[in-house]
Amino acid sequence: MSEELKEHLIKFINANSEDNLENSLITFLYQKSDFFYEEKRDLSDLFKNDIVDKIQQIGRINLNTNGISNSFIITTLHITKELTERTSKKKQLEEGKNIIKRLSQSAMLDLTGGFFIFYDDNFNYRWSLIYQEPAGKKVLYNPYKRYTHYISKNQTNKTFLQQLCTDTKFDSLENIKSAFSVEKVTKEFYNEIANWYFWAIKHCRFPRDAENEPNGRNIAVIRLITRLIFIWFMKERGLIPPELFDKKSVANILKEFDPENPSQDNYYKAILQNLFFATLNTPQDKRHFRNQVRGYKGYNPDYGNHHTYRYENLFQNIEEAIEKYFRPIPFLNGGLFECLDYKPKNKDERKYIDGFTDTKEFQPSVPNFLFFAEEGTADLSVDYNDTKYRNTKVRGIIETLTQYNFTIDENEPDDIEIALDPELLGKVFENLLASYNPETATTARKATGSYYTPREIVDYMVDESLKAYFLSNLPQLDSEKLQKLFSKEEPDNPFDHHTTEQLINLIDSLRIVDPAVGSGAFPMRILSRLVFLLHKLDPKNELWKKIQIEGIEKGVKDPTLQKELIKQVEKRFSEKNPDYGRKLYLIEKCIYGVDIQQIAVEIAKLRFFISLLVDEVIDFEHPQENYGIEPLPNLDFKLMQGNSLISSFYGIDLKPTPNYELFQSKYNQLVSEFEKLKGQYQNEPDIQKKRELR
Repeated sequence: MSEELKEHLIKFINANSEDNLENSLITFLYQKSDFFYEEKRDLSDLFKNDIVDKIQQIGRINLNTNGISNSFIITTLHITKELTERTSKKKQLEEGKNIIKRLSQSAMLDLTGGFFIFYDDNFNYRWSLIYQEPAGKKVLYNPYKRYTHYISKNQTNKTFLQQLCTDTKFDSLENIKSAFSVEKVTKEFYNEIANWYFWAIKHCRFPRDAENEPNGRNIAVIRLITRLIFIWFMKERGLIPPELFDKKSVANILKEFDPENPSQDNYYKAILQNLFFATLNTPQDKRHFRNQVRGYKGYNPDYGNHHTYRYENLFQNIEEAIEKYFRPIPFLNGGLFECLDYKPKNKDERKYIDGFTDTKEFQPSVPNFLFFAEEGTADLSVDYNDTKYRNTKVRGIIETLTQYNFTIDENEPDDIEIALDPELLGKVFENLLASYNPETATTARKATGSYYTPREIVDYMVDESLKAYFLSNLPQLDSEKLQKLFSKEEPDNPFDHHTTEQLINLIDSLRIVDPAVGSGAFPMRILSRLVFLLHKLDPKNELWKKIQIEGIEKGVKDPTLQKELIKQVEKRFSEKNPDYGRKLYLIEKCIYGVDIQQIAVEIAKLRFFISLLVDEVIDFEHPQENYGIEPLPNLDFKLMQGNSLISSFYGIDLKPTPNYELFQSKYNQLVSEFEKLKGQYQNEPDIQKKRELR
């Protein structure tokens, strides 16, 4: 990293005036590119709107590579409200594209793209590279791409500084793109997590029942990683207090907390297990500590109840900790953090997988240093089968997470935040899968039938499948208009009202099954594309909402229940972000998945839940009302563990028998009853009722 470039960018980050911003930016660009020159121009009158009120052109970078000219404009844009990771992202992209197009047309600049530095009154920044990928000497018909760094004084900004402060000059389009490469960030993160995973396996211990399962410890550590990354996304959304991940704050919460003591494991038990099981999986008004009163023969009424807080003796002031840090956290539901300890039917003994219990012999041990240790080294040569890993750098996983920027929006192929997005949950799983098998990653994937498809191929397959579905059901559909419907460069719906209604009805009728769901790449991409199509076809959600209400009127005969469900639909569309109602009903009605590995199913669920949380309207003024967050749906019958090559369900053979027709009516009746109960279960937040329905 160039220290001189870093110094200029730190001045840019810490700017407290527009002059400071411009001066530090210009100084940086002169050193970073031999092809930059100042060209100041006030563009405010040409482009300002309700989002942006001041636009200044700073200069340009003019490149010529192999006879191909690439010109980039550099502009600063002051926005009228606070800039966060998600503020007006779509409108800012359109603003940048509009500037490139109009300046190219009016001034004959033939711009390839530009740097657009959006900033607010507090000098939080979104530095976006927006450009068209050249195809020979023509760029007119290529779609725009955006790569973005979000920068704030309240962050480490490590990724931003690392990528822009290299010695690589901005002397070609490829070099400019490399400074906005999310692949570098994700690869570095995956490597750190993989190192931590192998390190943790050597030092963790889980309950005997978990350890005795095939690859039990590996799965337990991966489950811990995915749960932790999910709650990290929640922290980024402002829903979990950051103090729970800060070792100085934790030292004021727990007794005798030592973040690097190899014999201490109170953080995982007292903080994380209570957070996972007794907080996120329990409604706010039902959260309490385990009953200490003993009944007949020492019986505890909370024995086996995983929705009560435990480890009271590990806290300094238990009431203060609960009220200040745990109780305000919202209830999520959805089975995300259900404790996996259980009591088998017709057996007296319990099975302990997570080990959320006061009985010490069944508790896990995950030492504090695995979360908070500063950088050290570990011998991972055996794990990697390579002596060069004998002194591998490792540090606590929370120390690692703290160093990266996260975004709760899943990146699109043409719109990428230079931060870690929810897809990394799947990527982490894919990369760690190989550790189940001492052979190579290829061998490990073959052993479990696990293969994972690159995002570009997923995008192509999803789009072509959806187009084929529409055309097979509407053969008269204009294929050229269908292409425009799928294009992000065409903002308007190309179809008339009648065809639009037909297409939306087809989306509602669509049923998608991924028989090898993995970490959810295909269903997540399908969800994203269907949300995009619905937004284009029905921007106000009028037709989509109407279809959901008509479905209730047709399927629910009880007038009281029907009225209640319709009221719920109206509320979801009026009080949430527009995409929330689109996503929720697509997830509930259209998308299914199966995978042979339970951990893959869990990760796929996590991605769907994060996707819904993204579009929740969070009422931070009323934490006692769950922040206005609706409990997540239960997806147990949508994404399931199983072998899609075998025709059985919970051990019942579903292949048709010779006398199948004799029982057709009974079969239809059972299926109808199952669908009814499944619908109730899907939206049931009450723990006891969920158990009864299941």
